[in-house]
Amino acid sequence: MTTLNEQDFRRAMSHFATGVAVVTAKGSEGEQGATISALTSVSLDPLLLLICLHRGSSTYKAIAEAGRFGLSILNNSHKDVAMLFASRTADKFGSDVVVRAEDGTAFIDGALVQMHCELVETFQGGTHALFMAKPTSITVRDEAPLLYFQGQLGIEA
Repeated sequence: MTTLNEQDFRRAMSHFATGVAVVTAKGSEGEQGATISALTSVSLDPLLLLICLHRGSSTYKAIAEAGRFGLSILNNSHKDVAMLFASRTADKFGSDVVVRAEDGTAFIDGALVQMHCELVETFQGGTHALFMAKPTSITVRDEAPLLYFQGQLGIEA
């Protein structure tokens, strides 16, 4: 065992393969979106999930203001989409990869899952916020997911 530090912790956590998603919300500074890998189900009764975002991100602020967000779980062909929404590019929503629900919520076209979520509670955890939310609508497609492992997007079989 080594003495625990940020670099060792980051390396250790990179060995946990996760799915990749995009969250979107509209706040006072307009529409915002971010790529996340920190997403988990919490409860089936009531239905709850948890996402984590850096508290300095514009998407964190938009979700906190709006009290709701769109969640798109990406498929294996969405590597470029994941990189776009992970960037600080101002115009993430001008692309044809974004589709809108009837209420205007932005989702990623062809995502495995498109889910409307309402914020239930927010927890602070160091540099990040944990948003607990309840899904209010879900659309699911069956395809291969986009995975994140050891700093790389997509796992080749």
